[in-house]
Amino acid sequence: MIYEIENGTIKQQRIIDDAMSFVAPLLNIPDNVLVEIILMRCASSGCIDMEEDEDGIHSFLIEINNKQSLEEIVATVFHEIKHVQQTISKRLDQCKWDGVDHSNTPYMDRPWEIEAYGFEEETCRQWSNR
Repeated sequence: MIYEIENGTIKQQRIIDDAMSFVAPLLNIPDNVLVEIILMRCASSGCIDMEEDEDGIHSFLIEINNKQSLEEIVATVFHEIKHVQQTISKRLDQCKWDGVDHSNTPYMDRPWEIEAYGFEEETCRQWSNR
């Protein structure tokens, strides 16, 4: 995985770089995946978008709300990068999880969100205890 960090303060960029260096080995995301992390003002804590080009390169855009605390930014990075891994492994495809449509499932009951929130919590604990 290759990642880039844009915008935000130097302190925010450094902590995201540290968090990404910590989480990358846990997820084993292939080298043909590009993740662009943009710190910006947004309505939620974070969101993700994905594209795949004709060469099979997966590009993800992760927007992180730069008005959060540093701890919240790290938690959001862990959550959203888990969605990258879920998408790359083909478990998550839009509103389908392992081929089952969850369009009408409430947000917090969606299997990929349950998994991402669990990963976020556990990884934050590991990251702060290192």
